[in-house]
Amino acid sequence: MKFTFPLLLLVATCVLSGCTTPGQAYARQHPDMPAAQLQILRTGKIPDGTAIAGMTQEQVKLAMTMDPTQYIKVDGHDAWVYVQKKLTSNGITSGSSELERRDKRNRDSGEPEDHSYGGQPETKTTVYFDGDVATKAEVVNGGL
Repeated sequence: MKFTFPLLLLVATCVLSGCTTPGQAYARQHPDMPAAQLQILRTGKIPDGTAIAGMTQEQVKLAMTMDPTQYIKVDGHDAWVYVQKKLTSNGITSGSSELERRDKRNRDSGEPEDHSYGGQPETKTTVYFDGDVATKAEVVNGGL
């Protein structure tokens, strides 16, 4: 019963705030940013190319709402890699045991593995930085 009040407070806060993400809140506080960067902050989706150029590492963290899967170096520059698993049309994530069994069957039968998981692939986003500032992003869908 003592957990009821904090849970109620959390639900009330979420309802009153519209359940905004940190990136959405940041975008609302900084409407003077370039439109492409505001879109990244609002949606949490980074497009392929230079739309992200000029965003700081902190802004990228706010937009993505999760830690990178990998931190790597490319030509002496930092790069962050995000891998996001998509839901299939039946609501099963690509990491589910049903899909893992399907992939295992493909491997056992000698058939090529299907990483598209019902036509909805994983997305790999690599964000490149020069110091603390993003310079570009590369987005690869499927076949990871």
